[in-house]
Amino acid sequence: MRAFLCAIDETIWDSIENGWVRPTTTKSEWDKATLALANANSKVINVIFCGVSIDKFHRIFHVKTAKEAWTILETTYEGTKKVKDIELQMLTTQFEKVKMSDNELFDSLYGRLNEIVIAKLNLGEKIEDAKVVRKILRSIPQTFRAKVTAIKESKDLDDIKIQELIGSLQTYELELPSHKSSKSLALKTINERTGDSFDEEDVEKEVAFLAKNF
Repeated sequence: MRAFLCAIDETIWDSIENGWVRPTTTKSEWDKATLALANANSKVINVIFCGVSIDKFHRIFHVKTAKEAWTILETTYEGTKKVKDIELQMLTTQFEKVKMSDNELFDSLYGRLNEIVIAKLNLGEKIEDAKVVRKILRSIPQTFRAKVTAIKESKDLDDIKIQELIGSLQTYELELPSHKSSKSLALKTINERTGDSFDEEDVEKEVAFLAKNF
């Protein structure tokens, strides 16, 4: 919604964050700045009214400002502050409990962590990248320990980018003996099925396909 509104006019998001109070003077007495704020509020109200379902519209059709409408919708979709606090606590617990099993792919672990990070962000709480980095390094199994040690010794964990860490761990995972064994088994299966030889790129694609199906 924020991206959509800002695409209409970069300034109209202020109507939601700061609110708008209708001046006590008549409209003919409004200056350009006052009229611009009024127009911004009207644009946001229009977008919100057009963007919600009928039952949600019935909750907000009486309001006069974008901030009022937004606040009502926030409570409707996200609950009261107490409800949000409980949900955030549950997500924090889930975040701490996430661990990667020995037979799990790294992408699966990161996917589960990322879902929690996004859920918390949607509730207004951002998990800092450094915290996510440390959580990932704590959550991967012993097979990654050599790589974890190397990263800790060569990198500042407060500065390393999450995508950089993910790429590094994915590359390391491909070189693990268990992964190579799986690749060899897949190659044998593919060759037996087709009777043809495959190059390295074909094998990678087949392994990825088989893993996704599994």
